[in-house]
Amino acid sequence: MKKLISVTALTLAALIVFGVTAFAEPGFAYKPEVLEEFAPKWSAISADETVISLTPGAQIGEIRFAWLSGEKDTEVSFRISANEDMTSYKEITVETSDAISDYKSNKVTVTGLEEGKSYYYSYTENGVWSEPAKFTVQPDDEFTVLYVSDAQIGRSGEETLEEILIRDTCGWHYTVDKMLGKYPDAAFAISGGDQFQSPDSITQMRAYLSPEQLRSLPVANTIGNHDDGATLYGDIFNNPNEVRELFADEAGTGYYYTYGDTLFITVNSNNTFLFDTARVLREAVKAHPDTKWRVVTMHHNPYSASLADGEYSEERVLFSALYDCYDIDLVLSGHDHLYSRTEVMYGGKKAEGEGTVYVQSSSASGSNYDPLPEETASFIVSAFDVRVPTYTAFTFTDDAIIGTTYRTDTDEIIDSFEIADNTSNSSANIFTMVISIFRTLFSMI
Repeated sequence: MKKLISVTALTLAALIVFGVTAFAEPGFAYKPEVLEEFAPKWSAISADETVISLTPGAQIGEIRFAWLSGEKDTEVSFRISANEDMTSYKEITVETSDAISDYKSNKVTVTGLEEGKSYYYSYTENGVWSEPAKFTVQPDDEFTVLYVSDAQIGRSGEETLEEILIRDTCGWHYTVDKMLGKYPDAAFAISGGDQFQSPDSITQMRAYLSPEQLRSLPVANTIGNHDDGATLYGDIFNNPNEVRELFADEAGTGYYYTYGDTLFITVNSNNTFLFDTARVLREAVKAHPDTKWRVVTMHHNPYSASLADGEYSEERVLFSALYDCYDIDLVLSGHDHLYSRTEVMYGGKKAEGEGTVYVQSSSASGSNYDPLPEETASFIVSAFDVRVPTYTAFTFTDDAIIGTTYRTDTDEIIDSFEIADNTSNSSANIFTMVISIFRTLFSMI
């Protein structure tokens, strides 16, 4: 690995703003003075051993935590309290296991939390208790989830260079500030994958988890192709209801959880073995057959806006056919670094009745973007490929899923839409799976 460049904060900021030539195509929303103010914080961010992740639990009233510690840090503890001074705390058992490199992974699951109530938690790192952090269990009758993808810290250039990592991390902080400034009471966030540029980078992981707001906001993270191939993803994220997969990657597997009347399913789209994905969907739906809404997150998009009419991908055949079978209302993805939304799709084409809407997020940090084709595919309703980070807020109600997508530089709404109850919430079997696959294949002929 190349030696990290060390320069003064002022010189470093100047290099970042004026002197870096990157092999990627970045586009950041922040102004130069924002980066200059952020750059001196990098030393603390890159060396911070106390970063922790919060993940939605299996259902409301449960939140899961994970953090890394050194192999010699044998005594790790976790406390939770309803009081900021941590009086009347409850000590929760920490499950510790071997992790990447010379680290151990520490995981905690807290249950029995009350809806609408705030809590404080603290944990030990090298024998030192962290400052108490606060989180709130948001009501689930009508709630908002924030969606981003491809923060991909390190993507905008040579990932070992400090100036690249700093500007990507600054972009990620800027997006987090923007979306939580507008939606401070979001129940949780979802990331569509590629949280890091390299799957084993401790520095990039720390950068991704460094925004202070993420110590109070659970995030359901997805395995992207850049998270695939090492154990770090599974070491630092404590996902609920992980489903056993025959061809599971080192990073982990698909998982599922509920919030209110919505079933959320996260799929590892790097694993293209059809029956592994079917198992994830089947177990999730079997456990929660009657939820009103079914939402899937996967990194790759079967109906990517980067594909023109007549261009197809294996994801469309393998994954979208399964989503037809299991009556998925909404699929969230990333990977291609541009925002898009489809028509209601079924059987490989625009649906006349029930079907699934596919939403693809742009870069969450600004570290990389892909262009649209000269002519956008006919199934795309909305597309935005300006090199500006975006995020989408989804509000779940009894009657609709309401989506609003923003560009972070101007706070302008670039897309707004509602998804009605467009599925029947049935279960699938091997026969319906085969029929759906052939229906999708024939739509491509």
